[in-house]
Amino acid sequence: MAKKSGCNYFEFFREMTDCACRAAEALHTLFSNYQAERLREETETIHKIEHEADIKKHSMMQRLLKEFLPPIDREDIIRIAHVLDEVVDMIDEVVMSLYMNDIPACRPDVLPISGVIVKQCEELKKLMQEFENYKKSTKIMEHVVVVNTLEEECDRMFLEAVRTLKRTCSGPIELIAWKEIYKSLEDCADACEKVADAVEEVVMKNT
Repeated sequence: MAKKSGCNYFEFFREMTDCACRAAEALHTLFSNYQAERLREETETIHKIEHEADIKKHSMMQRLLKEFLPPIDREDIIRIAHVLDEVVDMIDEVVMSLYMNDIPACRPDVLPISGVIVKQCEELKKLMQEFENYKKSTKIMEHVVVVNTLEEECDRMFLEAVRTLKRTCSGPIELIAWKEIYKSLEDCADACEKVADAVEEVVMKNT
């Protein structure tokens, strides 16, 4: 179907998901070996990935403008591209928050949260491998469920992290900064869930 349309939108989705995976892995590595003096460098690295995802999205939109008969509804293509881009945007937001707030040391509970986001992105990658042949796939809904389950896990970790933060932070400035960082991490997980939900809706509409 995609080849007949003149543009393989599913391949664009896979490429954008790859950007999300690389950004999530870079964020997790940053937390694994946190060095405040390297924050600017790390910010630039992830921002380049975010910019790459933007270029892919805009390229796809330009193709879609000229498309006569896309393989799935035009609005679904736009929505999936948007939420995939949002995943990378939110990861970029986490690193910018770290840099702007000049965070000197990393709190230990962010590493498990970023680990969940990495797992979500890996699951989205598997989901996008199945998406092109969604009418025949027997695994696509399994991947959707895993992404959503991981988002729920991230929500629980977020609540505990903020609760611990309020009991242990040294002052209001630290509290505000870390609440912003935790919220950005939660937004990353939410964005991944939005991708899975958007794909699920396409499958439900067309099968």
